[in-house]
Parts: sequence; C-alpha cells; structure tokens
Amino acid sequence: MGSSMKGTILRRSPDKSMRRIDTTRFGSIEIEEEKIIHFPQGILGFPEQKDYILFPHKPDSPFYWLQSVTNPELAFVLTNPFLFFEDYLSRLTPAEEDLLKAENGGEVNVFVLVTIPQGKAEEMTANLLGPLVIEVETRVGRQVVLPNSGYSHRHPLLGG
Repeated sequence: MGSSMKGTILRRSPDKSMRRIDTTRFGSIEIEEEKIIHFPQGILGFPEQKDYILFPHKPDSPFYWLQSVTNPELAFVLTNPFLFFEDYLSRLTPAEEDLLKAENGGEVNVFVLVTIPQGKAEEMTANLLGPLVIEVETRVGRQVVLPNSGYSHRHPLLGG
C-alpha cells in the first residue's frame, strides 16, 4: 500500500471547542470536539458505540488508546501495524485495496486492534484481519475485514 497509510497520526484542528468525557481508565479528560472520530457502523462487536477519541499511550510508545466518548469503560489498544510488519497490506487484491481507500481520495491512517493477555504482554496479538481505517481530514473511521488476505485476527505482535 502507499505511503499515505503510514502518515502522521491525525492532524491537529485549528478550532478548539472542548468537551469533557469520563473514562474508567483515565478519569475525566478534556478533548477537542473536532478530534472525535466517528465510526458510522461502529467497531465489530460494538455497533452502538460510534464516537471515539484517539490518543497515545505515552510519549514514544507504539501504542494508542481508542476511547469511547459515550461509554467510560470501553477503550481499545491500537498500534500502527507498519511499525511491526513493514509489508503489511502488500499482498492485497485490488478489491481489498479499495476497502482501505478514503472516499474523498484523501489520506488515511491504518491501525490494528491489540489484545494483551493479563500479565503476559509478551503474548500480545494484533488483529491484522480487521484493520481500522481512519480518514484524516473527515475523521470518519471504519473497520474493514480482509477475508481473503490470509491475515489472522490473533497474529503474534512480538516474535511472531
């Protein structure tokens, strides 16, 4: 896939209307309304949860949090798959590649959901089968499923 998928994490908006959300993991946090990412179909297993905020786990970490704006308990760990798998998405069919493109032809960021077994970080896995695609300008996201890609929903992230 093109380098547009390896771009910077979602750009900062010049308009800064703020909103406070409550979260279980991070307490009450203040977010920019314009940074909310809308998933019209939700994420697999959570179709009713449509609005999220994305932020780094900590400086220089390869991980991010995708926190639901409306459900304080719902947060996912994400990562940029290209940091771990340089050739990720390089063997897709043209139809699968089309699933990953922005509707307006703009830049997209691709993330994958990470599962970390409690107390066993070395066994963490990434869902390479169902990446999240987020259009940078519109802040609209979707989870796509790549059924013919040969990828797994539980691919070892370290040493796999």
